[in-house]
Amino acid sequence: MIRHKKSERDEVMGETRARLLEATAEELAQKGYQGANVNHIARAAGFSIGTVYNYFPSKRDLMSAFIAEFSQMHVDFMRESVLQEQRPEQRVERFFESGFDFVENNLNQARAIFNTLNGPDFEFKQALFQSYLPLFELLRVDIIELGIQQGIFKQVEAQSTANLLMLLYLGIASQPGPQGKPWLNAGQVSLFVLDALRTGKDLEMAG
Repeated sequence: MIRHKKSERDEVMGETRARLLEATAEELAQKGYQGANVNHIARAAGFSIGTVYNYFPSKRDLMSAFIAEFSQMHVDFMRESVLQEQRPEQRVERFFESGFDFVENNLNQARAIFNTLNGPDFEFKQALFQSYLPLFELLRVDIIELGIQQGIFKQVEAQSTANLLMLLYLGIASQPGPQGKPWLNAGQVSLFVLDALRTGKDLEMAG
């Protein structure tokens, strides 16, 4: 019976936390971190401000928790999707398809993340960079280096190319239209990238 009660309590706590983070995403998407108001977040989630501080001691802790949770979901979704494919070209296509789909289906959260990337807070930017390192590695090891080893892609500096492709993804994904769709679709971006990697056309490498 004690275990049952504990399980129910944990479930309620998890749901409360999820609602708070969802309300946080909406507030951040609209106002950014500096403009976000904890009172507004509490009301949007249907709780008192005391409930917010029971879970997150400060607005900064709330933001840090949002970054950690959403970025992990983003990374896991894209990585799992990409690694379902075996060939490097298909992995390129799946990388952009899954990334754009994730943004479209989690628009408030994505906008909050992109606002943070473009914002002035260095600590949050560093946290985001660390959180998204697995996607840089996915591009470098499981797509670019694999394609080079198989003779499908030209000889490029893998890390610089991965950096460039990640910046390309973030740059396009960060400008969704009203319906959450990027201004270029995944097929167009993949075609551009694959054309460059296969045919030897120059990619402007990141330093």
